[in-house]
Amino acid sequence: MTPGDAPQSVDLSICDREPIHTPGAIQPHGVLLALDPDDMRIDQIAGDTQALLGASHSALLGQNLEARLGAVAATRLTRLVADEGPRSCLAFETEASGGAAALEGVVHIGDRAILIELEPRRDDVERDPLGLVQKMLAASAPAETIEAYAEAITRETAKATGFDHVMVYRFLPDGSGSVIAETAAEGCDSYLGLRFPASDIPQQARKLYVTNWLRVIPDARYTPAPIEPALSPSTGRPLDLSCSILRSVSPVHLRYLANMGVRASMSLSIVVGGELFGLVACHHRTPHFLDLRRRAACELFAQMISLEFQSRLEGETAKRRMRAGEVQSRLVGAMSGRGDLAGALLGGQPNLLDLIEADGCAVCIEGECVTLGRTPSAAQIGALVGWIHEHAQQGVLATDRLPLSYAPAEAYCDVASGVLAIAVSRAPKDYVLFFRGELRQVVRWAGNPAKAVEADGETLTPRASFEAWEETVRLQSRAWSDTEIEIARSLRSSILEVFVHALDLALRERQTAQARQDFLMAELEHRVKNTLSVIQSLVRFTARSSASLEEFNATLQSRLLTMARVQNLLTQSRWEGLSIRAIVEDELAPFRQGEANACHISGEPIALKPKAALAVSMAIHELATNAAKYGALSAPGGVVRVDWRRRREKGEERIELSWKESKGPKVVPPERSGFGRMLIERTLAIDLGGAAELSFAASGVECRLRIPVSQIAFAKGPRESEKRPPRGDGDEPTPRALSHRRVLLVEDAALVALSVRELLEEWGMEIAHSCATVWDGLRAALRPDFDVALLDIDLDGEPVWPVADALAQAHVPFVFTTGFESRIVTPARFAGRPVVTKPYASEELVGALSRAMSQDASTSAASRPRASRA
Repeated sequence: MTPGDAPQSVDLSICDREPIHTPGAIQPHGVLLALDPDDMRIDQIAGDTQALLGASHSALLGQNLEARLGAVAATRLTRLVADEGPRSCLAFETEASGGAAALEGVVHIGDRAILIELEPRRDDVERDPLGLVQKMLAASAPAETIEAYAEAITRETAKATGFDHVMVYRFLPDGSGSVIAETAAEGCDSYLGLRFPASDIPQQARKLYVTNWLRVIPDARYTPAPIEPALSPSTGRPLDLSCSILRSVSPVHLRYLANMGVRASMSLSIVVGGELFGLVACHHRTPHFLDLRRRAACELFAQMISLEFQSRLEGETAKRRMRAGEVQSRLVGAMSGRGDLAGALLGGQPNLLDLIEADGCAVCIEGECVTLGRTPSAAQIGALVGWIHEHAQQGVLATDRLPLSYAPAEAYCDVASGVLAIAVSRAPKDYVLFFRGELRQVVRWAGNPAKAVEADGETLTPRASFEAWEETVRLQSRAWSDTEIEIARSLRSSILEVFVHALDLALRERQTAQARQDFLMAELEHRVKNTLSVIQSLVRFTARSSASLEEFNATLQSRLLTMARVQNLLTQSRWEGLSIRAIVEDELAPFRQGEANACHISGEPIALKPKAALAVSMAIHELATNAAKYGALSAPGGVVRVDWRRRREKGEERIELSWKESKGPKVVPPERSGFGRMLIERTLAIDLGGAAELSFAASGVECRLRIPVSQIAFAKGPRESEKRPPRGDGDEPTPRALSHRRVLLVEDAALVALSVRELLEEWGMEIAHSCATVWDGLRAALRPDFDVALLDIDLDGEPVWPVADALAQAHVPFVFTTGFESRIVTPARFAGRPVVTKPYASEELVGALSRAMSQDASTSAASRPRASRA
């Protein structure tokens, strides 16, 4: 238990409320004169004026100052008042005359009054106060530590003042104080290392110590000299003596000194950063008077050692901050380089324990807790974080007595009697925590702190004994310093900055991804609309040039399939480009299979940009279709030669593709220009800025395509994605095998399902079930009334794999259909299963069904009964 926690039978706040600045009396070794600032006449008076000024109070009240002190003192006083200084340590001196003693005067401005304090001049006066201060400072300066410096201060103060017991008393964070250094004459009790309770120096007394650097009591057994009149004529209030050196002392304090055996005392304030850091307390066993010059030297010495204490403390703090700054900088670097905050703070070197000295630490992020060193359990930390979240102020909580505020912590006080916690987020309870274990210690008090003040009737009486009184302190850790708390706040700011930076980076990445997605959607919309426009044009012009509905249907379908194949090849190349060879081979593949020497293809490895690839493929398709109907590919022995190369003509480089037919039927020039010819000539001219020349020689059709070199995507061999086997290789359907077969169709697009139904019925097949969802497909898969299945891979965003798995387990053959590139979307377990890409070519679709049935025929026959057929 600490003194602040000790049970008290006395209300010590009475001490804090005592008006010690308006005691209504002074110490009797001097005289106080309170002057009206307007006419410099004496309004109030205290002390033995008869002995010091040769006149009574009644004779002096209302008198002009000059008449009593002389013209020289009055002039000096007027100048001081004009300068409005707070206080002059030595304003003037007077000589003995007319029954008055030789005096030393101190002046300061009070509340609507000018206060003059006079004391007798003494024979042992210090003639060189500045030299005395210089000697004291020079002798104290070599000390290296705070403790050694404090000891030097006590030694030099004792030499300069003659007090037989001088101590440096330092205030602690809880308000109590400890003697950290002393110099004592023989026979004096030692208080070195003893603790004094906070109530020994009330709050209002501490405030006056900050204002006044020096407080002296030459004889603590004095009888106070009252101020007459008691109330100021100017204000109607008691005279404020806050800055007075003669101010009478609280009776409780005089009793306190008497109980310590002290007859005279002097206190010098040590003020650091505007706060009372400590006192130089001087005690004497007999009355002890110091002249004003010596007291002025001590006051200046107090101001100088305060600056020195501040400088030394700031130096130590700066070193700690510098070391902490280096550690924190490396921790921030680790946090920025990895997404794992706990790992960055605890897992490397340096870590959090290198930043702030503690027994253990923990990082609690999103409900997960990672620890280092000696800490409570994860469950205990989790409960503690909830309590901290309710009590932390501005994101930080620091206590060296956790069990006294949070009772469950007593169970683990050995590792966490103190905690320093910083919040690193708001919504989730994310914290970084430092722990310090219990520091059991025996504190030696100067008397029993529980009886620091006792009540004697209505009067407060200080303790009578100052003998060492020991107390064992428990449930308390070493205190967290202000610097450590400041370092923790800085760490919190750095962590939050890292989080904010990560969030900002993620936001920018999301914005970039969104912009990219928007661009891709716009590009997709553009391509879809362009494709639809092209299809619309194909429909319109095909209809114009077709003699019958059947011709229109066949011609349009072949043109659309050509577009689809090119789109598929471009998708495989990620729309980077498509080689001319791939375009030509894809269009001529059916004719090359039938007769090996029908088509001759040669040319440089050149790839075209997507737009050029589509235009060239449509041109080749029209030429191939015409050749198949009327030209070299319509009869046995006909030959088509296609070659391309780069050519430079008239300083301009271009790609020239040549189509030449021979050995076919005699060519008769058409009487009118059809849509196919218009498609070849105008598409290249308008879309690419190129040209096409068609000639109809009797020996065969010839065409020369000129393509600008700017349409080249890359010039090298075909990519792997373009190396595909010629269409129709092994895909030839067998009508007899497929006739009367029943098909399970799983397709979510109604128009496509109707089209597939008609296509399969043309080949003699029958649709057993048509399903649009995975669930319906699974139910249909359980019925043994179909022979083969046709499965669309994507059913309104849901993959068809469960249906395929059910069919594979039942050994039912099936074919996938998709608008995607099959090798990208098909799982490895379905490798080797036939895949037909949309839009369908009837031969490809039926060929895939035929292959699927031939591959699984034996397994299917053995594993399940066949469907009944009409």
